[in-house]
Amino acid sequence: MSDLEPFDIVRTEVSGRPTLLVYGEIDVMSAPKLHEALSLVIREEPRILQVDLANVTFIDSTGLSALVVAHRQLEEAGGELRLVSVPPKVHRVFELVGLDGRFKLNRADGEHPKSGAPLTTARSKGPART
Repeated sequence: MSDLEPFDIVRTEVSGRPTLLVYGEIDVMSAPKLHEALSLVIREEPRILQVDLANVTFIDSTGLSALVVAHRQLEEAGGELRLVSVPPKVHRVFELVGLDGRFKLNRADGEHPKSGAPLTTARSKGPART
């Protein structure tokens, strides 16, 4: 994480739901702070926990791991983790590693990609390629 991108987490309530506003880069240095903040809220057993990523400029595997652990813990307790205002570049990371179908993602640009949509609508009549 560079000095130009300070990391911070602010806890608030949005529509009566606990919400973590995350700022900066989520990387090996900041992911433990994210994990701790998520764990503190999860101990309160919320039905829904929102994580607002609008101000996140970067996420690496350690940041993804913190979110996956929180998602699993909430799911096991009958709760739900929602990632909101996900910037397109951060959303792309979730797509690349195959996590876009696991999380409820609300993109910052308002697009809601269809999970499981076919890559093409027409099939070739020729022989299958391997």
